[in-house]
Amino acid sequence: MSDVLIEKRNGLGLITLNRPQALNAINLEMVRTLFTTLKTWENDDTIKAVLVKGAGEKAFCAGGDIRTVYESLKDGRSDHLTFFAEEFELNQYIYQYSKPYIALMTGYVMGGGMGISQGASFRIVTPKSKISMPEVGIGYFPDVGGSYFLSRCPNAIGLYLGITGVIASGEDAVYANLADWVLDDEKVVEFLLGLDTLFQSSQIVDAGSAHEILTQYLQHLNAREISIHSHLEKTKGLIEKHFGHLSIQEVLDSLKSEDDPHFSEWVEKTLGKMNKQSPLSMVTTQRLLQLGRNKSMAECFQMEFALLGEWMVHGDFMEGVRALIIDKDNQPKWLYSLDQVTTETIDRLFINVSKS
Repeated sequence: MSDVLIEKRNGLGLITLNRPQALNAINLEMVRTLFTTLKTWENDDTIKAVLVKGAGEKAFCAGGDIRTVYESLKDGRSDHLTFFAEEFELNQYIYQYSKPYIALMTGYVMGGGMGISQGASFRIVTPKSKISMPEVGIGYFPDVGGSYFLSRCPNAIGLYLGITGVIASGEDAVYANLADWVLDDEKVVEFLLGLDTLFQSSQIVDAGSAHEILTQYLQHLNAREISIHSHLEKTKGLIEKHFGHLSIQEVLDSLKSEDDPHFSEWVEKTLGKMNKQSPLSMVTTQRLLQLGRNKSMAECFQMEFALLGEWMVHGDFMEGVRALIIDKDNQPKWLYSLDQVTTETIDRLFINVSKS
């Protein structure tokens, strides 16, 4: 069976990522199928809106097919560069899509799953959604536009999410500007069933009217555009206090100096995650988000692609994937300790960014 299921239903274009056994991780053929389908439907007057969802109950999309990227690098091939180039092109295209594009972000939404959802005009989560950018944990950095959407989270929350890889709930995602609507889990089936007839209305004459009808439908289902149970919102002051510093070492020092016993568990968990991450990845991610704040969406993708070319040669990706995904010994031997990551080290990785 195909890794992507394509259906047309009464004015709705439905795309289902169909690799539930791999948590719908996206590969090159899936990227190409999505891109071709979206382009076709953009010029199809019978399609009023597009919905992308994941097969199964566990995930929308748990990222890119990292194992294939690893094998390409290990064998000295360039397949991984083709994958990233086409994935990034698809991600950018979604931001500019002319029709309502609905990302139903149920279950795990990680890495590449964020890439195909963050540009959506309707980013719908449920309270049980699990949103994360965990790349730093495998010796990489938040890509697929992460320098754009994480840098636009409130305060220092984007950096916190990017360098810890912590999983955010659906409520958290709405608070952090990474989702638009919270829909109760038990209403997902009703939402999907209603879409089968929603776009048959004669009132839908353009993308604007389709957008309005979809908004009214979500409101009818009591979906919310504000979060009411966000852990990120409750800890925003703490995150800003510790993650608002200019260097990763200062962040760590600040966390270690926290003396409020009410926050000791949170601090311990945060330090525990950071101590496992690639130091090179954490420092690079901080630079990436600092630069991303002042760049357009397209410039952020260009920066990330320029960086990844250097990273795959001089970064921690291969070792991180080996330790956590291939051999699963969970004992990565990172290239650098934090005190060895100098400004010159990072500058060399970003050498092609100014040329992009």
